[in-house]
Amino acid sequence: MTDEDAGSIDEGGIAEQVEAAVRATPGVTGVYAAGTPVARAIGAGARGLGVRREDAPLVVVRRSAGETRVDIAVGVGLAYGAAATTRAVHLAVRGLLAAQGVGDAHITVAVVHVTEPAPA
Repeated sequence: MTDEDAGSIDEGGIAEQVEAAVRATPGVTGVYAAGTPVARAIGAGARGLGVRREDAPLVVVRRSAGETRVDIAVGVGLAYGAAATTRAVHLAVRGLLAAQGVGDAHITVAVVHVTEPAPA
């Protein structure tokens, strides 16, 4: 397990709010499981064993050593563009965290899928 996999992971609460803000961002077509491959495998196993809720947030909010890290994986619509969409997600999450009193979180937004409209 790496340092990124350690720490307190928020199973709900702010992670659910972050995920809702991400889903509401224009250009986002989907939210996918975020985090390192090890963390995603552990999360999938925990859901399979019933020790983690099936509807647990897909974003990861991790707090350790006075630091907050947020990992987000999104799908974006080609028409919106990946750069503009990830900036919008980052700003939405930063605003939400600031309202919760978390001012200096490290936010990572990864684009894992691009949706292209069907040809006419």
